[in-house]
Amino acid sequence: MMSSAGNPKRKAMCRSVWLRRQRAKTNYHRPRLSLAATKCPPCQEHDNPEVAKDTIQVIELDKFPEDILHHIHSLVPLRDAARAACVSRRFLRSWKCFPNLTFNWKTLGLNMQEGTPYDRAKKIVDRIYHILKNHSGIGVKILKLQVHSCSNVITANLLGIWLETAVKSGIVELAVDLPQDQSAKYDFPCSVLSCAASSIQSLAPSACAFRPTIIIDCFRNLKSLCLKLVLITEEELGCFFSCTISLEKLEVSQCNEITFLKIPSHLQQLCILRVFLCQKLQVVEIYAPKVATFMFCGPPTKISITNPSQLKIMTMDGSFYAGMFHHALTKLHSITSNLHTLVLCSSREAFNTPASAAKFLQLRHLKIYCCSSQFESFDFLSLISFLEACPVLETFFLSVSRHYLRPEPTSQKLDVDSWHIRKIPGFRHDKLKKASITGINSSKSLIELTCQILKNSSSLECLVLDTTSGYGNSGICGNMDREAVMDALEGVKAIKRHVEGQVPDGVNVEVLKPCDRCHISKL
Repeated sequence: MMSSAGNPKRKAMCRSVWLRRQRAKTNYHRPRLSLAATKCPPCQEHDNPEVAKDTIQVIELDKFPEDILHHIHSLVPLRDAARAACVSRRFLRSWKCFPNLTFNWKTLGLNMQEGTPYDRAKKIVDRIYHILKNHSGIGVKILKLQVHSCSNVITANLLGIWLETAVKSGIVELAVDLPQDQSAKYDFPCSVLSCAASSIQSLAPSACAFRPTIIIDCFRNLKSLCLKLVLITEEELGCFFSCTISLEKLEVSQCNEITFLKIPSHLQQLCILRVFLCQKLQVVEIYAPKVATFMFCGPPTKISITNPSQLKIMTMDGSFYAGMFHHALTKLHSITSNLHTLVLCSSREAFNTPASAAKFLQLRHLKIYCCSSQFESFDFLSLISFLEACPVLETFFLSVSRHYLRPEPTSQKLDVDSWHIRKIPGFRHDKLKKASITGINSSKSLIELTCQILKNSSSLECLVLDTTSGYGNSGICGNMDREAVMDALEGVKAIKRHVEGQVPDGVNVEVLKPCDRCHISKL
């Protein structure tokens, strides 16, 4: 038997093991990252080819300059960055200046299924406190305090300590998401913003009192402001606006002290405005000249825009309120001269949609959502008024939620063969290319609307009639009970009786019915 001393392959292997062990001893405390291979010294590479194959090839991070190493560390997620700081002195120095402090249960590595709500909240607060206590307060670019689940633990004093520690000159993004049920308990310390005014680009306080009663240093780089569940008056908001010059996005959501919202003209860069569910709001006046996207959620409200020529996309969401369709046809045309896309939602209409002489002359895309059981007696054929008011409309989408809509009594919906389909004399549309109606069933007025669109739209290319509760992006059908399935099948029957024979040449009509495997088989 040949000894190990006489076996060259064994000798090379032993040398390789020895080299790895030596490297492990000398570089035990050195951070490493396997980014690319490093070449072996020429003597070892030629003398023992097996060494190059067996040796782990790494780049030694301790050879990088300090600033590059800190930059690499800053790109690592918070939890991993903390772990790296535990095993490396150089990463520990970097950790004291870690720039991206996003605190929530996930980034902190907590299991939100363990313990009581108080225990979970206590863990989140304790970890945030420990991290910020050991942070130098220098170099923070992003601070996100997502602690809305900590209502029983977090205090105003603790919040003030955290903000004073991390909010310094150089911070770019600040978001504070506090417990929503105690918004009056937390008074956002506006004084901490003074030192960060010149650098901050995004500010999002939530569920707190925000009282900028004195003019803070100019927020010349602030581009995004989101106020959600914030206690602030229109005077205080106006005071804050006076400090901004570069704002591009503004969201005011559930700020229930505001009655009059005025967007000043000096906000020359503002292009996106969102106003959601401000209960006392009565008037919105927009003087900013470049607002291109406006999203509003609430009851029909007086809205004026000094320069509507830039407004391209508009959403008027009255999902919890009545009369949004009527308001849109009678009030919005004066502020929508160049509007391209309009989305409307309503929970109820007191009257059927009125005919309107006003025109949305540039509107290309219209989406209408009917969101409650109050539409059970609504005449959907009256929605033709919207098509008449939009002469260049290209796409039309109507959604009637099956969960809410109850069609005509059974005796009427089963006798679809005896229906007299109404027509609207003089209606014609020459630009409409695509139309879609979801939630269509055996409601007579829905079938009449479908026939009217199909027969009088000369440019129509595609019509989708969805009798189901909808399909997800993955193609999986939504849940439907037996009553809903039967109703959908009656809708298919009505479509075959009154729509199928009127499809013009060149128009593709797609009818979506309940899934055979998931629903029909269970009847």
